[in-house]
Amino acid sequence: MNRRTPQPQRRSSRRDHSSASKPLSERSRRAPAGGLRMRLRLYFLRHAQAFVDSLGRLRKAPLASTMTVMVIGIALALPTGLYLVVKNLRGFDDQWQSATQLSVFLQKALPAPRLSKLLDELKQDNEITHFEYRDPAAVLIEFSQLADLGDSLEVLDDNPLPGIIIVQSAATDSDAMAKLVDRLEAKAEIDFVQLDRRWLERLYAIVDIGKRSIIVLACLLGLAVVLVAGNTIRLSIEGRRAEIKIIKLIGGTDGFIRRPFLYSGLWYGLFGGVFALILINIALFAIRGPVKALARLYDDGFGLLAVDFSTTGIVILGAILLGWGGSWLAVSRHLRDIQPT
Repeated sequence: MNRRTPQPQRRSSRRDHSSASKPLSERSRRAPAGGLRMRLRLYFLRHAQAFVDSLGRLRKAPLASTMTVMVIGIALALPTGLYLVVKNLRGFDDQWQSATQLSVFLQKALPAPRLSKLLDELKQDNEITHFEYRDPAAVLIEFSQLADLGDSLEVLDDNPLPGIIIVQSAATDSDAMAKLVDRLEAKAEIDFVQLDRRWLERLYAIVDIGKRSIIVLACLLGLAVVLVAGNTIRLSIEGRRAEIKIIKLIGGTDGFIRRPFLYSGLWYGLFGGVFALILINIALFAIRGPVKALARLYDDGFGLLAVDFSTTGIVILGAILLGWGGSWLAVSRHLRDIQPT
């Protein structure tokens, strides 16, 4: 009996040893993965805490926060509003792009055979999509109606006005139109050609000036947003100088201290962008009525283009980046000057 008892004990000890060694090896293999998940969880938890804490600090100073947001919003609304104005002008140009017409004034007393030959040449011209001939009598009646002269032109012995051909050109750029005008004026049957697209050329010039002005204004006001956000964060850092010294004294890293200030700049940019969009929509609503009245005067369906999704995204994202950039510059500059004593 005494000899048999030690044998089961040795077997059980081996089983215990093998069963104990297996979990240890598995735990050693799983330890890095579990540690990585824990570090990631703590990382996102700290960012979430700083995200919420920064919003709470903005709520504790509502007046200062509101003024900062309003300044950022106004600075962002100005270039965005000008961009929408230029965009609406481009749409206005696109709607009237088909109105590219030439008024071809013929020689007075042009014989019928030469007129017929000229009209045949215009039909075969590939750069002319459509034309309409108006004889001198029709031109005189139209002129009388436009000038509100009534029957006063009946006292004239003969019609002083020549025939006109209204030409619709297939060309859209100014260079092609100028070449077509020169080619038509070279014909002996034509006195001169009036290009009815001069006002569009002026519109192109105004739009180009507006586009460059928007770029310059956006750069200047973007810098202003960075400075406003940076100055606000600087004041916040100065107000928490003692707290920052204590955190550094107990081992807090610069990243831990910097995080809530960066999120504060993000909040300033986000709210400033939203406020800018509100201002722009209010301005568009205020001028919508006069624009519709102007469109009715020109018998055109032109209307204001609203703030679309892409413009909204660009304004919000740009505001967030500017606010974050201003806070990052302020924190990087002033955090080095605060050291625990």
